[in-house]
Amino acid sequence: MEALKALGYEVSPIEGGVYGEKRRGGVVYQVFYAEKGDLRLRRKRFLKEEARPLALAGVAGQWAARWEVEENFFAVASPEELPRLVLAFERLDPPGENP
Repeated sequence: MEALKALGYEVSPIEGGVYGEKRRGGVVYQVFYAEKGDLRLRRKRFLKEEARPLALAGVAGQWAARWEVEENFFAVASPEELPRLVLAFERLDPPGENP
């Protein structure tokens, strides 16, 4: 979908629609848009990551954790509405957290 590409999203076809993704800093924006007009906008913000060596049941390995926040918006929208909805969703970033 050209509208998403123009907004900087990498776009891939999926069954019944398209998927777009854009990364900025520690934020991932995702768009799922179905041919029927079903829209899902998702934002994942990565808050913190940590890793350390760990022995589990006597086996040495690596433990890792990631704290993230996932936000979603669901709607039925026409293709013409998609660019302004995506931009409005991106502007919902809390002040000071937009990379």
